Amino acid sequence: MQEERMKVLEMVDEGKISVDEATKLLHSLGAGHDGTSFEEKFNRFSHDTKEFFKDVGGKINEMYKEVEPKVKSATQKVVSKTADIAENISQKLDEKAKSMDKTDACCCPTEDCCEAPADNGPRPE
Repeated sequence: MQEERMKVLEMVDEGKISVDEATKLLHSLGAGHDGTSFEEKFNRFSHDTKEFFKDVGGKINEMYKEVEPKVKSATQKVVSKTADIAENISQKLDEKAKSMDKTDACCCPTEDCCEAPADNGPRPE
């Protein structure tokens, strides 16, 4: 039986018969070694594949439902911490601006250097 099946495949390869004709011939040769026809094997494989992906899809959906609240919680914490950091930076900048106003925008910690200009000699013209 195997030889006949190989001969049919060779005939397709050589272009002597079409794929449709080969399918009919293979089908007419009957069942394989285990008593199952090609069509039955294909249908079983198709069914098993559909069931496999249905199971995988269900597991992915379960994982999503389990992980979703954790992701939302982590996202809320990140947003909250980011807002806290931005507020802290804003307060420090406001404090720095106010301290600079008090010293009339003097860049030094003591006001001595800004009161009298340093004598660096004559300026070039």
